[in-house]
Amino acid sequence: MSRKLITLSSLTLALVLSACGKKEEAAPVAEVVVVPSACKKEEAAPAAVAVVVPVPTTDDSNAWKQFLGSVAAKPQYQEVVVDRTIPYFLPANSRTPDNLPDTEESSPYTRQMEVVQPAIARTVTKGQLLVFGSPDSKGMADFIVEAFAGAQPTAIKGSHVLFIGKSEDAERVKAVVEAAGGGFLFEEIE
Repeated sequence: MSRKLITLSSLTLALVLSACGKKEEAAPVAEVVVVPSACKKEEAAPAAVAVVVPVPTTDDSNAWKQFLGSVAAKPQYQEVVVDRTIPYFLPANSRTPDNLPDTEESSPYTRQMEVVQPAIARTVTKGQLLVFGSPDSKGMADFIVEAFAGAQPTAIKGSHVLFIGKSEDAERVKAVVEAAGGGFLFEEIE
């Protein structure tokens, strides 16, 4: 089985399982898809057909996760993956107040930042594809810019970032990704 087919299957399975009966609050902040290292790039790959789910017209997180997973599984994006694909998703309105009264809860934005920022600071292994997407393109672009602030020039050298968002947000994301040594990929949503 080819690496691309395994990645596509794993990513799709992870997104489908995340949509099965879980409440929004209980969903994991980040899902990691690991591709077995036994797969070799030289193997002849069967023609994999990427089925892209249409862009959701609502802020439904499950629909967005399925859409983002289908975009990330496209062959042109999977061909840059040598190690693994790591998707990061922020639901709409992720920037709710961080200090909710009398609780220990924080916003999805803050929880996700607590995962991404340290990963970028300690550098990302070569060959990874970091996929960022949200129904709120501007909010996700703000998130990426903040997460990459102060990153070393080699923080993601040899890896790529796929930003799935609006064109008006792409240039500032591209700037911080390239400043951290990574390759920038962009999928426009309207």
